[in-house]
Amino acid sequence: MGHNGIINYEVDIQDNKIEDLKILKHSETSGIFNQVIDKLKHNIIEEQSFNVDTISGATVMTQALLKSADQAVAKEGITVTPVPKKAKASAIQHYQTDVLIIGGGEAGLVAGCRALAEGQQVILVEKNGYLGGATILNGSNVVGTGSDVAAQIFDNNHDTPEMLAQDVARESLESNYPALTDLMVDHIGPAIDFISQFANLHYQKAQTQTPEHSINRQIELPSASSFEFIQKVSKAFTAAGGKILLDTRVENLMLNRQQQVIGIIGKQHDQTVKIKAHSVVLATGGHGANQKMRGAESDGIDYYGPMTSTGDAYNFNDALDLQTHDLGWYKIYPHGVEVAPGVAKLTTYASKQATDMGSIYVNSKGQRIVNESNVYTAFRNAILKQDDKVAYLLMDERTWKKVYDLLILHDFTPQEIQGFFADPDKRPIFAKGDLQTVAAAAGIDGQQLAKTVADYQGYVTEGHDREFGRDPKFLHQFVGDKYYVIEQRDRFATTLGGYAADGHDLQLLTSKNTPVANYFGAGEVIGGANGHDSMPSMMNTWGISSGYVAGAAASANAQRQATAGDNEANIVAIVGTNASKSYNRKLLYAMKELFDAQVNFDICEISELPLFNEDDLDNEPANVKALGAKIAAADGVVIGVPEYDHAVPAALKSAIEWLSCAEHPFKDKPVMIVGTSLGIQGTVRAQMNLRQILDAPGVDAQVLPGNEFMLPQAGAKFDEFGQLNDDGSEHFLKQCFGHFLDSLELKSKALA
Repeated sequence: MGHNGIINYEVDIQDNKIEDLKILKHSETSGIFNQVIDKLKHNIIEEQSFNVDTISGATVMTQALLKSADQAVAKEGITVTPVPKKAKASAIQHYQTDVLIIGGGEAGLVAGCRALAEGQQVILVEKNGYLGGATILNGSNVVGTGSDVAAQIFDNNHDTPEMLAQDVARESLESNYPALTDLMVDHIGPAIDFISQFANLHYQKAQTQTPEHSINRQIELPSASSFEFIQKVSKAFTAAGGKILLDTRVENLMLNRQQQVIGIIGKQHDQTVKIKAHSVVLATGGHGANQKMRGAESDGIDYYGPMTSTGDAYNFNDALDLQTHDLGWYKIYPHGVEVAPGVAKLTTYASKQATDMGSIYVNSKGQRIVNESNVYTAFRNAILKQDDKVAYLLMDERTWKKVYDLLILHDFTPQEIQGFFADPDKRPIFAKGDLQTVAAAAGIDGQQLAKTVADYQGYVTEGHDREFGRDPKFLHQFVGDKYYVIEQRDRFATTLGGYAADGHDLQLLTSKNTPVANYFGAGEVIGGANGHDSMPSMMNTWGISSGYVAGAAASANAQRQATAGDNEANIVAIVGTNASKSYNRKLLYAMKELFDAQVNFDICEISELPLFNEDDLDNEPANVKALGAKIAAADGVVIGVPEYDHAVPAALKSAIEWLSCAEHPFKDKPVMIVGTSLGIQGTVRAQMNLRQILDAPGVDAQVLPGNEFMLPQAGAKFDEFGQLNDDGSEHFLKQCFGHFLDSLELKSKALA
């Protein structure tokens, strides 16, 4: 059982080895399913097991596939031997890049492509196991205003950004944010030209030109599906050197000492992922599936967006005090059928085709409710006024044939539609037959419906709609005695409010209206460009144009950062023993993970240094000289010291002797001492001994006073991956290291 119905498939096994998983029939959203099943099949075959990770964003479906496949194979008495899984060397995977994109939908992919085109290294993270976000459920329709692409399609129809901005303001009742609207309309032309060339996209005139637009300007891809866009753009992104990390959920931002964004900390299954970047683009999508974030305006309106649009960004951005606005705004469409309680599928293209061919909208009383050729907002409002918030689209058989083709093209399957007709007691309402039959099946007043149809047929004959003033070109007689009825419900997928961003470069803003360094936004998570009600095609328009702008701004910022150089403190950490196994080495590596957002933490070993011998001063070993150079160049030094016989290890004492005689890199160098042991005193005597040594003439280090971090009972304080598992100890270590960094800053200011 998948999300939308039964999935029929075969598992092919040869010589007790899984060879293939073949999908025979399904009714899932193709753009998602095709990505998910390929990844799942690869994992099953590679690991020779059905005990593999489910795919994020499709957990229920993939779990059902894995479980049923396992049961089927066991039922046949077949035993498959799994390939042993490689043990992870570390619980943390580190990456570094110029530009980091959070979110693999339309806006994120365009931003990533733009950054790649500007010569930056780019990593994109996506919490789902597939790309596309909310875009994957939409059509590919977008406006091409100002593009060379549109100029060729429409033969220079004289469309301008100013005209598009006027349409946006009018249709949103002036609720749009002008600066963001201007950014959108001014950049969508260059953005369409860019992404068309970058990803080899071939736009054509959209089959539906909606009346909200004052001029024909809507374009779409040949398939009319956004899956084509996601598929081709992601392929171009990776071909140009971009890296995509799927199943990677952002949990926290990495902030430096100045509270600037420098990367993210995320989870990829059971592994932590840390990514440092000069610039970060937030393109996580909306919050429509998060019931707690939705306001009263969405009550009673079906949701048809991805259930993964949960507004995660509003959690991991919490520490930044970002400015938000209009979180209760939703893009509500009138064309939808309820396929599950509170969940809808869109029928926009099919419904528009039906009304173009003369179909009418009626309510349960059998009365027409709207001019069927009006703008979508008129439909939306008319449906909302009905007591049950449901309308019914009535059409003849010739119209149904066209409608059916468009339903199949846009996310419905023949089996699914057949099921709707076969079960009249369930939603959604799909009925066919003579007028009284469809009225009874849909719960419509049959007598009034017959009168409504007769009146309408008269209006068609007269060429004048007396009831709603419908344009005569859309007045067509019903042909034959067979009718079809499809329910129509208001639905929404996208949110229109979100974070505030600068109208020039989409840099995110705090509640005090100050820009957040290195942090940019794109797509649905940035609200306001389309106001309280976006026109058809304008959500894709905002996604592509904002991604284009944010990608360029993030690239320019990354280039500035690279030119200015790294301003993080450089810390050299010395493992104070030559032993191959050391809890103090573990402690230093744990510190590296804890503080890598604040400093560059370089861990150095002394195990290869020869025993100090004054006779060799004129022939100083190269590795001694190299360590001395590192210490001299560092902003500060951390020494992890074990305790041997109430003192420092001989190897550490020898290393310091080299570095206080052959050369003097410790002179006036800030030093922090840490230590851990199996006992309860945590190297207290060794630390006292080391302080004396570092204070000796020829060494002359500036040892951080107080802040003595001594970790007792080391055997119980680290997890299997070497990370601290004691919250109290971690908190105290952070406090001590914070004081150490404060002392470095004070010294830096004093020298300045």
